Amino acid sequence: MPAMAEPGERLARLRRAGSDAKAARVLATVQAMAAAGEPPGVSVVARRAGVSRRFVYDHPELRAELTRRAAQVADHHAGSVSASARATTASLRADLENAKARNHRPDVELTALRRRLSELTGREVLGEISATDAPAVTGRASELEQALFDAEKALGRRTEELEAARQINRELMARLNRSS
Repeated sequence: MPAMAEPGERLARLRRAGSDAKAARVLATVQAMAAAGEPPGVSVVARRAGVSRRFVYDHPELRAELTRRAAQVADHHAGSVSASARATTASLRADLENAKARNHRPDVELTALRRRLSELTGREVLGEISATDAPAVTGRASELEQALFDAEKALGRRTEELEAARQINRELMARLNRSS
């Protein structure tokens, strides 16, 4: 029986050696990709190392190394992107401030021009009113003011009447509900 154990042991050693060689290829591929600044992914690493994805997933130490190197590459890229983004952000802020300054001047001029136009239009309208018939305009304004006053007074009376009717309605409903 000892003769049978020897071929089994030999086969196990060969499989271990093959597995170790595959693991070494995977690690070398991960290191090469990380050194090149390329984020290592399971599929890409497995293809380049000549192993199956399942092999990478079945070996937690390989998967951990792949994840660690991927994080390093991502951190490196994030740092370089942040530096360029800071420069871009600073230039965008400067551009924004310059645009605000450029837009402020026309806004001020526009406000002044509108004020001036209002004044001129007002003077023109006043000139037309006084040239036509100022007493007629004043009389019409008085009539309109009186009509408004009368309408407000009538509205007040109607509102009081409506509120009184609502109160009576509430009392009648309360009596009806109590008697039911």
